Amino acid sequence: MKRIVLFAFGTSFLLIGLVVLFLAVGFFQDPKFHSETSEWLKAEPEDIWVYITDVRDLPNRRKEVVAIKILESRPDGTITKWEETPDMGGYMIFELRESIPNKLWKIELTDASFKMRGTWTYTLEPKIPGTVITITEDSEITSIPVRGAYFLAGRDATLQKEMELIHNRFSGR
Repeated sequence: MKRIVLFAFGTSFLLIGLVVLFLAVGFFQDPKFHSETSEWLKAEPEDIWVYITDVRDLPNRRKEVVAIKILESRPDGTITKWEETPDMGGYMIFELRESIPNKLWKIELTDASFKMRGTWTYTLEPKIPGTVITITEDSEITSIPVRGAYFLAGRDATLQKEMELIHNRFSGR
């Protein structure tokens, strides 16, 4: 019986310690984040543009996005506001902030159940033959547990995954 109590106490102490460590990691992380990644692709800016701005296709190419709901669009069909449902539940609302076809696409995360905000800017620069794409993230996470989770996953993991998806889409050309 004494061994069971000691085991239970030890396990509880370890779990509490891990939670405290996780929260401490989140607490000491800077809420603001800036990162940028670039890559040259053997593809035309027009082709990359069509891919990155295809909001409706996000659930087909990003496994963490299970649904998209279009909230607003222009008469020409350009989507200007949408809601993403992540695989872990919750929501993320994005709005188009700037769009220069085949050159620049800037979106802003304006509301999220994860207490995160930010902008992601995609720039396309022709470099014959091909295009240099640059993705810039400027974000802020106000939730300490979410900051802890992003630290453990890699704060730039989403940015790197996005570039990897774009690379994989156009590397076979």
